[in-house]
Amino acid sequence: MTDFDSRSEPSQPQSIETWLSEHPDCPESYELARCLSNKRKRPEASRAVGSSKRRTLGDIQPNAMAQPSPTRNKTGDKTNKSPHKNPTTPTTTRGRRRKQPEPHEDDERTPRAVGQQSLLADKLVFDPPDYAGAEIEDSKLEDDTSLSSEDSKQKSSKRSSQRTLSPRKARAYMQGAEISVKIAKIPSNIYPFPSAAQNLRNDLEALQKRKGLLEKSICKHAQGKLGNDDEDVLYKTEETSVTPEETLDHLQTWYTVLKIEVAAEECEVEDCAEASWNAEVHCKILREALQGHWRSNNVWYRDITTAKIFDKELLPKVSGLSAKSKLVDFAIMVRPQESSLLEDALERKCDSMPSKTINQTDASYIRNKPIAISMEVKRPAGNEDVSMVELQTWVTAHYNMLKVLLCPDNASGTFELPVLPLIQVQGHMWNLWIAEYKSAKNQIIIHRRIFLGSTDKIVGIYQIIASIQRLAQWVADEYQLWWIKAILGVDPQILEVKPKNLVEDNLASPKELV
Repeated sequence: MTDFDSRSEPSQPQSIETWLSEHPDCPESYELARCLSNKRKRPEASRAVGSSKRRTLGDIQPNAMAQPSPTRNKTGDKTNKSPHKNPTTPTTTRGRRRKQPEPHEDDERTPRAVGQQSLLADKLVFDPPDYAGAEIEDSKLEDDTSLSSEDSKQKSSKRSSQRTLSPRKARAYMQGAEISVKIAKIPSNIYPFPSAAQNLRNDLEALQKRKGLLEKSICKHAQGKLGNDDEDVLYKTEETSVTPEETLDHLQTWYTVLKIEVAAEECEVEDCAEASWNAEVHCKILREALQGHWRSNNVWYRDITTAKIFDKELLPKVSGLSAKSKLVDFAIMVRPQESSLLEDALERKCDSMPSKTINQTDASYIRNKPIAISMEVKRPAGNEDVSMVELQTWVTAHYNMLKVLLCPDNASGTFELPVLPLIQVQGHMWNLWIAEYKSAKNQIIIHRRIFLGSTDKIVGIYQIIASIQRLAQWVADEYQLWWIKAILGVDPQILEVKPKNLVEDNLASPKELV
């Protein structure tokens, strides 16, 4: 055997004997056993159970670990299932014992995070969330950020003064306001309908019969698309000559109504928001009803969903508390022609007001155009009580602003505040409310409701358009003239404004349609 072979094959018995002689007989002392053991060797002094108290992470760093709340056992004693609450009981985790160090008496515990949050809650004053009805708030309260106990009590009383009310409770509050608001059905034995709006009511109720709503020129196009309605009743009965231009206008209105019906159905099926209803349905109806003749007679509409009541003094008040400002969706207004005498008179009236507006809102796009009719929109699943509270708040501010605007010559009460129509839309259904101000009782009576039409049918859309045009006639012939006489204090003829009969413009009035 060569030297290489002797080096490559060592004597195995000699190696094992040498290895055994170098290790003790106790297997626990073997290096291999120590490597395989999961137990961590601890000092002998710490192995005795209960020899020292264990400090938890909550004792060392209170802010890093919130202590769990104690629970009660069946006997009624407070216990805690967490191992961190009992410092005297050792805990074994995965077969290992934890050392229980002595707590130091001079350890100062910092305030817990929960305590800091409670201090912030006392320091910060949060406004309550808005609600579906009306919110009552005290305008005289002042903000104070002191952290004393007395101030905290005062803050809690201040926060309690801002109450969240349901729509029905909000209506009850408004009935006890400085200008109380009462709701009356049509007809009512307690609150008779105002005579100033009786003609308007008669014409709108006559339109519900749907007589003469459609033009003869669209008869061929509408055949088979009007549902179960009697077509002989829907079309006009009188024989009148129609020019080609008028026939084209009738066809354009017909196709616009078809598009509105489709858009209204889509908004209902897809559960669209109010903004979609306003853009796809309501704006198109108002534009179709008022464009042309009525726009040339100073009547137009505007989307005012962002217009807010600019002064809390205009809001209804209950024992010194003012209701939170509410918004409406549309306004039908007096819109004078450009460079006209009426526009100049309204602009000068705006400049004379401290708020630079003649309405209850200071929105720039409507500040010099008197609001005549307000309109509130709700989705099909909306709450009618909510829209009622919003219209009540808005019309109260409207009447308060009109009283501010009345010229000094009205000190003797020559001019009474006019009735104010309010349009309430719930999904497809359009209804009219009439607001009336009783100066003797300082009271507003809202008479409801007069059905204007529905957007789920073609004939119903035509009825809405005819109803809006009748309301536009009231704005031009009554409200506009009252505004010029009572607030501007001039003769309407000086401003070249006078009532215009629809027959003079070869257009059929709603009275003739029925």
